[in-house]
Amino acid sequence: MKGSWKDRVIEFLIGNTRNKLTSLFLAVVVWAYAFGNTGHEESFDAFMFVEAASETHVVVTQEIAQSRLSSQIGQEFTGRCRVTLAGTRTVLTRFLESNPLPRGELKVERSGRFDLREDGIFALPAGLSIKSVDPSALQIVVEQVVRAERDIRVSVSGTPGPGFVSFPGGIKADPATVTIEGPESLLGDGGVAVLTQEIDIEGAVTSQLELTVGLVITGDDTGLVTIAPGFPLEAVVRIELQQNLTQVQAEVSVRYIVDEDVDLVIRGDRSIKVNVSGFEEAVKEWQRRVELGNFYLLVKVSDTGGESRNVPEEDVRWIDGSLPAGISRDQVKLERIILYSAKPHDASGEDQQK
Repeated sequence: MKGSWKDRVIEFLIGNTRNKLTSLFLAVVVWAYAFGNTGHEESFDAFMFVEAASETHVVVTQEIAQSRLSSQIGQEFTGRCRVTLAGTRTVLTRFLESNPLPRGELKVERSGRFDLREDGIFALPAGLSIKSVDPSALQIVVEQVVRAERDIRVSVSGTPGPGFVSFPGGIKADPATVTIEGPESLLGDGGVAVLTQEIDIEGAVTSQLELTVGLVITGDDTGLVTIAPGFPLEAVVRIELQQNLTQVQAEVSVRYIVDEDVDLVIRGDRSIKVNVSGFEEAVKEWQRRVELGNFYLLVKVSDTGGESRNVPEEDVRWIDGSLPAGISRDQVKLERIILYSAKPHDASGEDQQK
């Protein structure tokens, strides 16, 4: 016969005690694991890129609009932020192990204030959500990208060597202009310029220099202005240096020479004025040699039959080495030498040299 209802209640509550305690223990373990693996939070450093959604626009400024940590309102946003994620411990741990510095991406189509806690900025796996981001909001300015043409300015430093000077008309760049692109506000006021890399002409002693140098954009602190695609990043620069030579004039002796076995009576200029151009030190040395008699002109003559003639410049010589270094033959300009006559000696002595 079955027991009373009281016996059945007691049996239900305390019967099979071992099995019931085991089930209770397993339930507690499962509950503790589930509770401990959900609702977990962790904060970490992250980096966020802010870009314009369209290639025809560009982000000009991005400033912090809201922050509760060390950042100040109005301060430039550099991309670094502090993110707190919430979710299951295992998923969060795996995410951070594979992303030691998580990167977010915010694409904007217009200027304005943007909340960095919006979904989609960080690519998060299922089970994770953004609890907080600091800074939490940005004030962003977006502008249209425009193009403008700029003259290429040649940047030159240094002083040419002795005898040479530079002058503005002798400096040219090829191409002379280049097209740049950037935010409308920067290109509209003309403050952005294009220069060549600096060219040093210190000590140059040549009439022309030609170099290929890179182009540099100045007047843009943002780094958003660039040379437009399809346009050269270099220019060929030609620099003409003008000679700055000293010119002097001196009375130079003229000496006539004939073959050893020829005896001629010669009437002609015994000295002429000679103009020399060159570096100051060289022309001073030339003047000194003229005064010492170390520099003189030599003219070889033959019987002229009593006729006078002008001596061609190519028939005029001087002793090798008597012209200082730094002065070439084409820098020596002679007056006309007149040879009045050159004829055999007359025993009567009527002929006299001039």
